[in-house]
Amino acid sequence: MKDLIMNAKVVFKATESHPEFYIRRISEVEIESSWKMICSTAQVVLPRNIKDFNQNKVKDWFKRGDKVEIYLCYGLDEDLILEFSGYITQVSADYPITIKLEDEMWRLKQIPVNFSSKNEKLKSFVQKYVTDYPILIDAEVPLGAINIKNKTLGEVFKKFQEDLSLYPFIRNGKLVVAKPYSDVSDKIPVFDLEKNCVSNDLNYLSKEERTVKVIAESVQNFAKTKKKLKFELGDPDPKTTINKTLSVTTLNDLQAEVRRIYDLYKKEGFDGSFTTFGTPSVQHGQKVKITSSLYNDREGIYYIDSIKKKFSRDGYRQEIELGPTFVK
Repeated sequence: MKDLIMNAKVVFKATESHPEFYIRRISEVEIESSWKMICSTAQVVLPRNIKDFNQNKVKDWFKRGDKVEIYLCYGLDEDLILEFSGYITQVSADYPITIKLEDEMWRLKQIPVNFSSKNEKLKSFVQKYVTDYPILIDAEVPLGAINIKNKTLGEVFKKFQEDLSLYPFIRNGKLVVAKPYSDVSDKIPVFDLEKNCVSNDLNYLSKEERTVKVIAESVQNFAKTKKKLKFELGDPDPKTTINKTLSVTTLNDLQAEVRRIYDLYKKEGFDGSFTTFGTPSVQHGQKVKITSSLYNDREGIYYIDSIKKKFSRDGYRQEIELGPTFVK
């Protein structure tokens, strides 16, 4: 990678205040994305000596809500890859100019929600409020009785994460819920831990070593009576215990949700993260193949849970956190 040229292009889309323009001289770019995050985020730091943006013009050129695209690569302009697309959420008041961004979910988070139902399903609820994006949802997950007043969709999505382990995010222009490892590139990049990784913080754990227990309950009010459902699933002497309150109406639905959560946390193979160069570019949910010159028996294909990308004078790197192993 030492012989390749680092290349960056940050495009600021046209607004009422200015035409489309781009910046090539970038001090630093940081991008963080994961199916566990409602919004993927980015931060762009501009050099101190860019004369085109003096203190009086910063607010005219960089406004909250402006659309921005970040292209990065090792190589020439034809090699540039769109690594982030989103909206400005904050601009620093001093120099160097630091611009913070969130992805397309930033728009959805602001949608007002007032909704009530005695027995609602996840997909039908989301479709009522998200109309500008294709929706990809796993099973028809029951939400049960819900009553939402004066909330935003972002607050509702956060509640889904905390209470139901349902994770909404934007991927490839679609709103995805409860499908962390789907609808991603079929390409499987190969990373050798000894040959082309800068560093790694990985531990190899068997399925038996990764002990998990999920305990969940649901309380339903029917007139003057209260019905309580409870179900647990897991390993003896678990290292990780997950307690959840779920909005379901039947024991079968409760059991199905507990099994889904259990499978989400139970995995065998490498655990942790490794740092490699910025190419080949990968995204969360994608499959990667891990090989090792020292431990051939530990070769495997894994899903990616999260990625942190950093482009700076120190190089272009991506820290990849592994998820579960891929099983055919």
